Amino acid sequence: MKEPLNHWLGLLLLTGIGWIHYRGIPDKLGETAYLGWGYILLVAGCAAAGAWLLSDRWRAGYVLGLLISLGAITAYALTRATGLPHVTGDIGNWGEPIGVVSLLLEAAFAVLAVLQLRRIPARPSSYTTSNEVP
Repeated sequence: MKEPLNHWLGLLLLTGIGWIHYRGIPDKLGETAYLGWGYILLVAGCAAAGAWLLSDRWRAGYVLGLLISLGAITAYALTRATGLPHVTGDIGNWGEPIGVVSLLLEAAFAVLAVLQLRRIPARPSSYTTSNEVP
């Protein structure tokens, strides 16, 4: 099955998101365990979503990737605005370079996912409506 270029772009974006968070797992586990486990789940979710993008379940890949991206964007905003329980060191640190790159990748994936999920699947050639002559 030949995958559309958009699915490969989605996989590339998910790979970047996953890689950035993968690199932060040791630090996060050492600082705040629940945040480290959140990173682990995010990385695993990116891998699953990416695999689905290259299968017949590509819609599930976009849905999962969209949830991950929106969740990561929300968590970033919360840690910078109000902090999370036992995580207040990043309040006001909006310009952290790796965080900004991650936000850009997550936002790009979210836009791509919404566009792809709005696509109408092609009708099978054997499909006819009541107005069409068989």
